[in-house]
Amino acid sequence: MGFGPARPPITEDVAEVIAKDIKSGEGKEPTSEVPLAFRTGRRPADPESLDQARKQMTMFGIFAVAVLAVLLAVWWAA
Repeated sequence: MGFGPARPPITEDVAEVIAKDIKSGEGKEPTSEVPLAFRTGRRPADPESLDQARKQMTMFGIFAVAVLAVLLAVWWAA
């Protein structure tokens, strides 16, 4: 299949099939305000779940530092 001016024009049959496909797909999904190129497929993050995750990561960080401090204290005492 060629590209640009070398490509043959779309025939009426092909144009009808394309139009039928577009019409059959209408109304099945809500219209998006975001162009398809920028859609990630992920849901927007919930602020409450982000706050919960931040709290959990902070507690894990404190726990990891405490374990490291205990290990260093034991190592220095030996």
